Amino acid sequence: MPAFLPSELPVRARTRHHWIVLFRRPHLASAIVLGALLLGAVVWPKQLTWLFALVAAALAFLRWQTWQAEWIILTTKRVIRIQGVPETTTSETSLRVDRVSGVRLVETVPGKLLGYGTIELEAPGDHPGVRRLVKIDDAHAFYLALRRVVFGEADVPDPDDDPRDYVTAPLPVLPERDRFGRRRS
Repeated sequence: MPAFLPSELPVRARTRHHWIVLFRRPHLASAIVLGALLLGAVVWPKQLTWLFALVAAALAFLRWQTWQAEWIILTTKRVIRIQGVPETTTSETSLRVDRVSGVRLVETVPGKLLGYGTIELEAPGDHPGVRRLVKIDDAHAFYLALRRVVFGEADVPDPDDDPRDYVTAPLPVLPERDRFGRRRS
């Protein structure tokens, strides 16, 4: 986890990608290696079946470990995305919350059924990795927390905000008119 500044605490929300991302297409190199090993296991089953199973299990474990290590964190000041396996290489990108001018939640039918969605952030400048958060788990709850932080929808009302300050005089009543535009008596 990243080190947070005291002004960023508390962490408002934390999520990760949905488990459905484990089933996305593998990289081209991985697919070629697995395909070649599968073909070899079919042709020479005694020699290459165990090697195919070992490589497939290693690639599945690496994908699971990468998924497990990725987090999207919302603090009072930043949206942070952490990627990578902590024991090897990690990367962290962030976007200041005060730079965000719009938030969009996209939920497809499978996403609603399985509980994932995509959140798109509108902000000036280039923010790769944070601008579009694809297939995140429990996206609706994260979206509501993000909207609350970005647009200032506080949980408790502002004590200085008095609704009577916004009350205006009633609108004047116009006299009724007939269909020809003349006043009715």
